[in-house]
Amino acid sequence: MRPTDIISLLREGALDGELAALLWLLVDGGVPIVVAGPAGGAARSTLAGALLATDPARRWVVLEADVEDVTTDRLSALLRGGVGLGLSVPADELEAVLERLTERGLPEDAVRRLGVVVIAEETTAGLRCSVVHYLRPAERDAQGHVQRRPPAVLAAWDEQSDAYEHYAWGITSELADRIDRAQADLEERQRDRACFLVAMVTSEGFEYAASVADYLACEPPRVPAPTHEPAQPSPFRGGLTDPG
Repeated sequence: MRPTDIISLLREGALDGELAALLWLLVDGGVPIVVAGPAGGAARSTLAGALLATDPARRWVVLEADVEDVTTDRLSALLRGGVGLGLSVPADELEAVLERLTERGLPEDAVRRLGVVVIAEETTAGLRCSVVHYLRPAERDAQGHVQRRPPAVLAAWDEQSDAYEHYAWGITSELADRIDRAQADLEERQRDRACFLVAMVTSEGFEYAASVADYLACEPPRVPAPTHEPAQPSPFRGGLTDPG
C-alpha cells in the first residue's frame, strides 16, 4: 500500500529529513508545491498532500492541473487565505511542467511564483523525489528593471547510493527572503525540524499530530528577514499577478 503521510514517505526513502524539513518551512511560508514526474497521478497527489500536511493543523488543497480550475484568481485566493497549495501536473520534467501550466492559462510570472517543483519517480527502490527545483519569482533590481533568473535545484536523488544530494545551501538567502526569515533562522529551523522528523521515523507508539503541535509550541519565534536592496520579489498584489 502506498504511504500516505510524511513519516511513511521518509521510511520508504521517498525523500530524506533534510529535504522534508526544508519543504515544511517553505510551505509554512506560503510557498506552493508542484508535484510532477513519471510517477502516476495517485502517487503525485499523495506526495503533495503529505508534504503539505507535515503540520497536520495547516489547511491545504491539492489541485489536479489538467482537470481542475487553476486560474490565477483561484490560486491567488487560496494563497491569500493561508491555504497550503499543491498542484499535481502530468509532466515528466521541469520544462514540460512549465509548458503545461502556461498552456492552462497561467502567465509566466505567475508560474514563477509557484515555488517548488518536485519531480516524483517510481523506481525499483520505491517512490523517489528524483529532482526538486525552485522557481525564482520575478525580481526588480535597484533601477526597477524586472529580472527573471532560471530555476535552481534544491536536491536530487542519486540512484547509485539511493541518497540525496543537497544544493539548497547555494540559495539559502533567497529561500529565507521568500518566506521572510533570517538566513540563520532558516538554517537552524531546518536542522531542528529534520532531527524531529528523523526521530519520528524510528519511534513507535506516538500520535503524530500531537507530537508536531508540541514541537512547534516549543520552537523559537521566527526571526524576520532583514530589509535589503537591490533584489526583492516584485510586489504581487494578488498572490500570483504582477501589477507592473
